[in-house]
Amino acid sequence: MIQMISAVLLFAFGPILLKMAMNEGIGPDQVVVLRLAVAFPSFLAAVVVSRSLAASKPSFKEIPFLFFISVFAMGGAMICFVHSVMLLGASVAALIGATQPVMTALIAYFALSRPVTSRQALSIAASFLGVFFIVIPMTGLLGLEKMLGVSPAGVGYSILSTVCAAAASLGFEKYVEGKKPLVASFQVTGMMLFFLAGAYGAPQLHFTTRIWTIAVMLGVVTWFLPFMLLFYGIREMGASGASLVQNLGPVVTVLAAGVIFGERLAPAQMVGMTMVLSSVFILAWERKLARQGALNMPEA
Repeated sequence: MIQMISAVLLFAFGPILLKMAMNEGIGPDQVVVLRLAVAFPSFLAAVVVSRSLAASKPSFKEIPFLFFISVFAMGGAMICFVHSVMLLGASVAALIGATQPVMTALIAYFALSRPVTSRQALSIAASFLGVFFIVIPMTGLLGLEKMLGVSPAGVGYSILSTVCAAAASLGFEKYVEGKKPLVASFQVTGMMLFFLAGAYGAPQLHFTTRIWTIAVMLGVVTWFLPFMLLFYGIREMGASGASLVQNLGPVVTVLAAGVIFGERLAPAQMVGMTMVLSSVFILAWERKLARQGALNMPEA
């Protein structure tokens, strides 16, 4: 439980640090490359210490799929999320991103023909309704006062990030079969760094001490360490129990963004936050019941 809570808290500060880095004048694409460049040596050291370096070389047949989940899915999710934080702020971006488990179930239904139970359908409906309430104050519709300075493109980036992250989650689930999670994470991070650095250029090295502090925290504190703690937490609690604890993440992000940046949610967005978190809770509850064998046959 302690490992899982620690992982959630560390992940939750990712959007905060991303916004701090961009406030220092670093572009969103360079933030992504810098974060990976800092995180990769930590993964490499962990692989060496665990004596898994020999097993970390992907086979020729694995490279195309590894490229897809690393560059298009995971890389696309990270780049779009950074842009959404820049345009929407950490709070709203984190709340829309919290729909990832629900989006994963939806993609699995259409792409992999996995059945959707009644609870999953309820979770999906609550999730999309929650996103509606989060977004609606930005439009001024339904008689709500329009929020100024918010770009609709940020909503698009956030939703696209969620779709990419869901695809990455499904791909990682398949790729990690027969592999150590550490080795798979090392391979994905390395592939992302190699291609994204090639696309956007290597990160600059002449940064101020403040920027390097933010970069180290982004790469190590909100990327490498949470991954390691997450695996320990899942092993201790199971995936279903772990996903329940993960519901705390967006709440922590919203509270921290309010304290650090003065971000505030409109009343309708508070309703949306409650619905999004409830949708993820319903999905995690359904998974826990399924694991215990207490569910009936899934509905088509």
